[in-house]
Amino acid sequence: MSRLPGKLGTVNSFPFVLYRSSRVSTSTYTMMIGEKLGNYTIIAVVGNGTMGTVYKAEDSDGRPVALKHVRSQILYNMEKRERFLQCLLIASGLRHKGICPILEIGDDNDDFFVITPFIDGVTLARCIEKKPLRLSQALHVASQIGSALAAIHDAGAAHRGLKPANIWILDNPDGSILLSDCCIARFTELTSCGRMRSSDPGVDFADTLIPLGAMAYMSPEQVRGEFVDYRTDIFSFGAILYEMLSGRHPFDARSSLSQISAILEAEPPLLLSKQSPIPTQLEPVVRKALAKNREDRYQSVAELLADLDSAAHAPTVEPGQLQSPSGIRKWFLPRFWKH
Repeated sequence: MSRLPGKLGTVNSFPFVLYRSSRVSTSTYTMMIGEKLGNYTIIAVVGNGTMGTVYKAEDSDGRPVALKHVRSQILYNMEKRERFLQCLLIASGLRHKGICPILEIGDDNDDFFVITPFIDGVTLARCIEKKPLRLSQALHVASQIGSALAAIHDAGAAHRGLKPANIWILDNPDGSILLSDCCIARFTELTSCGRMRSSDPGVDFADTLIPLGAMAYMSPEQVRGEFVDYRTDIFSFGAILYEMLSGRHPFDARSSLSQISAILEAEPPLLLSKQSPIPTQLEPVVRKALAKNREDRYQSVAELLADLDSAAHAPTVEPGQLQSPSGIRKWFLPRFWKH
């Protein structure tokens, strides 16, 4: 197995490993089971996303890892590959207990992949698909999301793809969280018609529609295809906070076009929970995070978290009279949430 030509090295002791083998490339994700990429054997499909397919794999010592196989059409020339590597280098330099680390980057016969730890937990998306969280749970998760986002922003970066599916709640006594795919979404933005384009204006990607689930948490400037900064994460954070508390998305829609219209023009319904009383001061906090104009939003995560902490001790709004939806099965939630 030989190394690729180019600059190789480490970033904060990060093993930046690129290599090739004589293995025949394949683009069909179901055909990858049993294949070996670099030093990793693919065991099972975990899920599919905009950028590629995530697999459970094992390293040469039999330890489980997550392997993200990047779609070939995303990196179809060297320029795009180099820019994607730059984004991964930014992500690999992030050091925070709430950020899923990148262990390795590989290129095996033009099959590009990223290795991260295999997370023993459940996504926030799975936890809130049935009903909202209790107030104490939502604030606990929000404080950890905010701490991880602050670390990303302090490093001069932005997540740009924050959504419940990228937030993992670990199965441990503390109910800790991990953010995944940090900074990778920086590689792509949306054009005015809702299609992917590169972060460099004038360089277009393959004609691939952004999935509705990913678009739902984008800021107005993102869906307009404008330049975005760390404040796009604050908007996404606000949408997630609203959904954790209320059990519904602030800009619910059934199509990409209606989703874009809602994000750009609509105001979310009043923040009322069927699950538990909500402090009255949470309403203006969440609405400020969801401001259409980024200048009107919180200008830092620390400011948002400070207001959240103050609002948690304000008078509460009683839950609605409607019956709560059926609960999430106990095994969906970590032990920290089992009472």
